[in-house]
Amino acid sequence: MSNGENFNILNKESIKKIESLFGCSFEDSGESLSLRIKNIKSKNYISLDIFLEPGNSGLISVYTDNAHLQLQSCSGFILSNMLEEVIFISESGDSVSGLIISKQGDCSLYANVKKELLNKDFMELSSEKLLAVVALSVVESTKD
Repeated sequence: MSNGENFNILNKESIKKIESLFGCSFEDSGESLSLRIKNIKSKNYISLDIFLEPGNSGLISVYTDNAHLQLQSCSGFILSNMLEEVIFISESGDSVSGLIISKQGDCSLYANVKKELLNKDFMELSSEKLLAVVALSVVESTKD
């Protein structure tokens, strides 16, 4: 895709692409890779931790002042240079989940979205489902 969106298998080598997008480096504790991102609007930080697991899989953990979000069995990620964000992806059967982290320190989690919804006409969806489908529709387009 023209704006840098493509699926990357989760491993130490591919994580360098996230560092490049965010303009900072992960700290390697031996157990996890950690990064602090400042939310410019709120002046707060979020912490992003990646725990790599055998088989190009991992646990993605985000800590904010008000929440702790986790995405387990993450197989990879999609970078969007245009939006300055990374979407971590986990798929299970007919569902997909995505944890979105932006360079500006924002984060969103969309869990267990039915894959069939990603190809539906947006006009057929309720506003609640539309948010998740728009955010994760790039997952299907990177597999073409």
